[in-house]
Amino acid sequence: MKTKKSILLPLALFSFGLMSAQQKVLQTDFNKGTWEQVGKGLQRKWVSGAESTFAFWKMDKGAHVPPHQHPNEQVTYITKGSVRVLMNNKEHIVKSGGVLIIPANVTHEFFCLEDGTEDLDFFTPVRKDWTDGTAGYLKQQENPLEIVARFDDARPGNVAVSRDGRVFATVHPLASPKLQLVEIVNGKPVPFPSAELQKNGGKANDKQFDTPLGVVIDKENRLWMIDMGQELGTTRLWSIDLKKNKISEKIELPADIAPKGSFVQDVAIDEKNGWAYLADIANPGIIALNLKTKKARRFSGHSTLQSEDVDMIIDGKVIDFGGKPSRVGVNPITLSDDRETLFFGSMNGTAWYKVPARLFRENADDTTIGHAIQKFGDKPVSDGVATDKNGNHYITNLGGHSISKLDSNGTLSELVKDAGLKWPDNVAVSEDGYLYISVNQLNTTTAFSGEKDSGTPPYFIYRVKLK
Repeated sequence: MKTKKSILLPLALFSFGLMSAQQKVLQTDFNKGTWEQVGKGLQRKWVSGAESTFAFWKMDKGAHVPPHQHPNEQVTYITKGSVRVLMNNKEHIVKSGGVLIIPANVTHEFFCLEDGTEDLDFFTPVRKDWTDGTAGYLKQQENPLEIVARFDDARPGNVAVSRDGRVFATVHPLASPKLQLVEIVNGKPVPFPSAELQKNGGKANDKQFDTPLGVVIDKENRLWMIDMGQELGTTRLWSIDLKKNKISEKIELPADIAPKGSFVQDVAIDEKNGWAYLADIANPGIIALNLKTKKARRFSGHSTLQSEDVDMIIDGKVIDFGGKPSRVGVNPITLSDDRETLFFGSMNGTAWYKVPARLFRENADDTTIGHAIQKFGDKPVSDGVATDKNGNHYITNLGGHSISKLDSNGTLSELVKDAGLKWPDNVAVSEDGYLYISVNQLNTTTAFSGEKDSGTPPYFIYRVKLK
């Protein structure tokens, strides 16, 4: 009996018919995937099956793929525009409608000749150098990563840096870790502020941390951590005095604002006016908490809080969440340095929004807040964001193994790209001009893969010098 392998075009419905019934059938819509910036004027979308890789390239005039070779046969089909390919000391001009077959292990080089050029590439076998990130154009050496901390037994969640350079991190709750909050000491995670506050595999209780994730440090040098309470059933906001290294406050969110099952995972603190802003992805919404009165309100139901119909594609695979393609709503949330503008976006989203924070402080109704929301700029599919004093937003780019920078004018660029950024979860800006990045391979957890956790420790906190 003969088996059949097929590629179904157009790209609006792309799938592989795999040879074996045991192999997972992959189907995605390239219109729902975001572009990965590979180099100047060079973007791609790609997927891999069990035995092959398929890529869709978009190029600007002058874009260049440097000389390289791979053990894969490559079939290049130019659907729009034209390219010049150098191979075996010969020049090949491939125009719209043209096909070029590049044998395995032959050095070749691409030059784009026209703006708007589009290229479909088919490789067999799978491009391992893409899936493991060793391809040359997946690295940028201008901004080398420095290792701040190594996690051998658990995944870092979010990271925060104090004004005097102390580094803290939550431990991601998806893997049921023993520790929940740590300080980095000599490159290693140490329980903070004490071992007694860590759950350590025990049952959730009101006196210990449960399932925290979001962590930030305000301008008064207080650490704030949002504890989702996934086991306890209660969402709590903890505050720790970093001078005394002691809990200074624990605020329990009311059940009508954050009911059991909420997933409140990100927090921004306005120490000037005494407010906290939190993002809930379970019932997409923004929770505004008055830190003085402890009264909270929820803003929900608005379209900007919802996931867009955009696939999360990492290493050529569409990432699931809860057994179907990930569609996660509002997650990253930050404040401007003057605390007057609230910024937010969805994880599965390509837009970064802003809204005046005073509307929450003044208890404006949802309609008024909704009408005031404006798009600030574009963003990649992301998990974490940090905003600096100059109004620049540093956004984790999950599919690009990179950190994007959205400047104060709304222009999006790439700050650093490195194969080691395997699910850059969260970022924090330090006083001395570094960006700290927690990296935890979250796409390999059971929650996202639906399979046994395939993460490969160690996991890291890196930092990179900001220009």
